[in-house]
Amino acid sequence: RLSKDPVHMSRIIEEVIMLTSCAVDKAGRPLRKPSVKLVTALPPTLPIIEADAHRCTQMLYNLVTNALKFTEKGEVKVTAKADDSKKTLMIAVSDSGIGIAPQSRELIFLPFEQEDQSER
Repeated sequence: RLSKDPVHMSRIIEEVIMLTSCAVDKAGRPLRKPSVKLVTALPPTLPIIEADAHRCTQMLYNLVTNALKFTEKGEVKVTAKADDSKKTLMIAVSDSGIGIAPQSRELIFLPFEQEDQSER
């Protein structure tokens, strides 16, 4: 069950960046390679939203760690933009990694699916 709490997404973004910047994989290797920058591009303020803070953190953490896992050089960037008139907040995670094969793009949105990287 999702909770509905006032959520400061700017704080969650900062927390996830801090956690992922020093995260390690199952073998104890840093997720962020030395040739990868982890950056944010955020406006000075973001609105407080009504959401489940735990699920927001989990979702962002999963996106950032996945981007770090498949980025060998370049950057992983978290951006956010609020649209007050539409009452929306858009958060994006982009990277300079290997990308997702066109034939896998629909599959990754199914529950418990991920792209098979073994053939790349």
